[in-house]
Amino acid sequence: LEEKLMAFPEVTYALSRIGRAEIGGDPEPVNNIEIYIGLKPVSEWTSASNRYELQGKMERSLEEFPGLLLNFSQPIATRVDELLSGVKAQLAIKLFGPELDVLAAKGQEIEAAIKSVDGARDVALEQIAGEAQLVVKPNRQELSRFGLSVVDIMEVVRDGIGGVEAGQIIKGNERYDIYVRIEEEYRQNKEAISDIRIQSPTGAWVRLGDVATVSFESGPPQVRRDDVQRRVVIQANVQNRDMGSVVADIRKVIAEKVDLPSGYSVAIGGQFESQQRAQKRLAIVVPLSLALIALLLYFAFGSVGQAMLILVNVPLAVIGGVFSLYISGQYLSVPSSVGFITLFGVAVLNGVVMVESINQRIKDGLEASKAVFEGATSRLRPVLMT
Repeated sequence: LEEKLMAFPEVTYALSRIGRAEIGGDPEPVNNIEIYIGLKPVSEWTSASNRYELQGKMERSLEEFPGLLLNFSQPIATRVDELLSGVKAQLAIKLFGPELDVLAAKGQEIEAAIKSVDGARDVALEQIAGEAQLVVKPNRQELSRFGLSVVDIMEVVRDGIGGVEAGQIIKGNERYDIYVRIEEEYRQNKEAISDIRIQSPTGAWVRLGDVATVSFESGPPQVRRDDVQRRVVIQANVQNRDMGSVVADIRKVIAEKVDLPSGYSVAIGGQFESQQRAQKRLAIVVPLSLALIALLLYFAFGSVGQAMLILVNVPLAVIGGVFSLYISGQYLSVPSSVGFITLFGVAVLNGVVMVESINQRIKDGLEASKAVFEGATSRLRPVLMT
């Protein structure tokens, strides 16, 4: 992977880290690889004009490695996304249902549908198969012929494959358990496992393959659940569009292209879920804050008119904030909403400074028009500084 990425002229270095130590605060399994890529200044780029174009070319270059879930992000953003939804992407589309086979099939359909949505990038279904599993299916009729039970053969398989404690080695103050099990080359051989002998109550020795069917099958590496329900996750990032419209399109294509059986449902989490919760809180906090500010202004100036005059600055500040989002190419999000709240406070502060300056000049005996002009000009510099 590093060699493929270093082939791009924009890349200065590529460093890999496989897994993370369990003693740390952020452990990772060894099947997780983080590659840190250093880039030259954009002015020196030759094969791409922006980050997204370069990312697309890198993705196509890495497509020859099957089974990889690629996610282009930054370390802090990845950690935040993982804390929000458990996946290292901005959006986590969760499919809930009882049967793993149906979840796998419908998850692939949802993945294909989401890839057609404009603005959805790095769409990938988590691995839900590919883990080799030893499956032993007892034949109860044959077991009854030899007087054996299911527990008898499962104990033999457990001890032979997983191992059984046979003793301890004592070295000073240290103790080491000794486990005995079948050699690895035989544990991977279906015929060898089938040839394991089990002693019946009558003393006869019976082959495992004569009383059970032994096979190796592909299964899920782990069964994941949310709120006790089995689920699979399709992860996605958002690019060049606002998250709300991308989520709306995702819901639309899933409803149109994927027929979910009864008992199966889809939920969208990640940053979108946090954004929805934050917006509901802000819908209560912002009006309440403005009402409290208006009350405090009334107590401070003793005039409803002056308090309203200061609050008029708030919608004017919103216009500037929206324009700033537009020229910077950003979309309304939770961080920008917090920025708007800060902007409201600055607008009110500027109004208080201006009105207080005008009131002071009126108290000094100036006419209202002159007081407004001098008060405004004298406070122009501090207002611009904030």
